[in-house]
Amino acid sequence: DCLEENNAKATFFMVGTEIASFPDEVKRMKKLGCELGNHTYDHKDLATLSSDEISSEIARVDEQLVNLTGEGASVVRPPYGAGNDTVKSTVGTPMILWSIDTLDWKTRNAKATVDMVMENAKDGDIILMHDIHTESVDAAIELIPKLLEKGYQLVTVSELAAYKNVTLENGEKYTDF
Repeated sequence: DCLEENNAKATFFMVGTEIASFPDEVKRMKKLGCELGNHTYDHKDLATLSSDEISSEIARVDEQLVNLTGEGASVVRPPYGAGNDTVKSTVGTPMILWSIDTLDWKTRNAKATVDMVMENAKDGDIILMHDIHTESVDAAIELIPKLLEKGYQLVTVSELAAYKNVTLENGEKYTDF
């Protein structure tokens, strides 16, 4: 709701085991112009898997997204940011990491998350947050208007890359632009 109210966008990296529980939300993300990202089906460390296992982790999410929205994910966030040559050659899309890790999953504290972002954000950053925690959602509701007030545009990762004249390449990792 806060993204829509503020005409802001985000990229959501989805874990496949959760998608079936939130089909309407996934459809709404797409409708609002947010970017659908793949965070693998089971949130396994891709660097420990074979090429076939990596492909399965990604394909299972994309299949669900296609069924809900008509298209698969445009980008992948490997769990834990982990990767190796097998991951790089197998994922099939750009890999998006982050430049600001709010540690929201660890602190579970909205104020700490807001403070981390407001004290560190700069143009081109990718901010990592987890919408599975209520405190992170509360932080986002506070951060979205605050960042806009400071002059930031809240866009998808692919939009950010395009604004910065970066062509996203399959298998490459990006942390900021």
